[in-house]
Amino acid sequence: MAGARGERLRGLSGLAPGLRCRRGVAPRRDRAPPRRADRWCRARGLGPGDALTHPEELVRPFEAPLTLELCVAGVPIRILTNAEDLWASLRHYYRGYVSSADTPPVAVVKLVQGEARPPGEFADVEREPARPVKEAVQELPGGRLVLKKLTGVVMGLWPGHAVAVGDLRRHLNQGINLVNACYAKAVLGRGHLLLHASGVSWNGRAAVLAGRPGAGKSTAALHLVEAGFRFLSNDRVLAKPLAGDVEVLGYPKQPRVNPGTLLHHPRLNTLLKPEDRETLAALPPAELWALERKADVDLDAIYGPGTVELEGRMRVLALLKWRLDGPPFTVRRLDPAAALADVPLLYKDLGVFDLDRPAGAHATGRRRSDYAELFRRVVVVEASGRADFAALVTLVGDLLSAGAR
Repeated sequence: MAGARGERLRGLSGLAPGLRCRRGVAPRRDRAPPRRADRWCRARGLGPGDALTHPEELVRPFEAPLTLELCVAGVPIRILTNAEDLWASLRHYYRGYVSSADTPPVAVVKLVQGEARPPGEFADVEREPARPVKEAVQELPGGRLVLKKLTGVVMGLWPGHAVAVGDLRRHLNQGINLVNACYAKAVLGRGHLLLHASGVSWNGRAAVLAGRPGAGKSTAALHLVEAGFRFLSNDRVLAKPLAGDVEVLGYPKQPRVNPGTLLHHPRLNTLLKPEDRETLAALPPAELWALERKADVDLDAIYGPGTVELEGRMRVLALLKWRLDGPPFTVRRLDPAAALADVPLLYKDLGVFDLDRPAGAHATGRRRSDYAELFRRVVVVEASGRADFAALVTLVGDLLSAGAR
């Protein structure tokens, strides 16, 4: 039966309008850093023993005359690129944040459709046990190079700047992630915490949803959007306790969903083609829950402009500790001291995109007091038992409409 199910999954058709599938090359565990570095160096006047000293040298030969000015939650960012189709794709993706204001950017991001084969050794950035290596880094006197091992895209970082060179037409998402990392770095500089969570809001009052990977954070947020909530963020939330309040900001990133999320959503299931719905509905629930085939959902295109609202005031933190089967859905409220035990569910950092941390550095407890302050300002609830998205929608609605503090 397992083999038969595998055949059905391989037969899934293309995605319907409203979805964008993440494209990429097949993973190869033995993939080495890009070769042909010698030829690339010679074309730039570098000898065999030469090495880059600054990330800007990576893109110095490329002109990038096309400019896109953004303002994301008050953070001005300038994107430069060399390809008109890439510029058009980025403008469409960030259409809600395009700015005409003549404000100096906090970050300039140069995205180049081209090829980079920089000299020097890249060191793999290890991840949790059993998780494949995705990135390698090379530290330079002037900043850091990052190699995305599955796609060959090479990035460079230095204060106030970021660059990426590679097949960005095919791997547009990597350019988007770089832009968003620059946005997040600017917000973190204001004292915000980066949370591994999704979020929604109602009249500016926000609920943040956290849980282990695969807990259904994105699915829960999309069910709440269907119920009339605004979408704050898919997988990253920036939070900062203020005087008597908590400011939350989302990422300007479309939600990424798996087939199971689409199948059981009252509106988004129409984005699956009929033959795909039939194939997916035949899968055992546990297999469907675990199935990963990520796609982006353009919420403004589906629900209308204004569905995404990146700013809010956090009132509720819901910790999703439920599972696919088990006892009935239950909720309990946690006091701030008890909630501190769940910081690992919330913790996130910028990884290799944070120049203030060594690449691959592990989390520390130095900001535990910041989480404690956050938990004191909001209602923290724990959802356990069997996953029940309808019950969660009711719970979040009741807490936010009551003006929970």
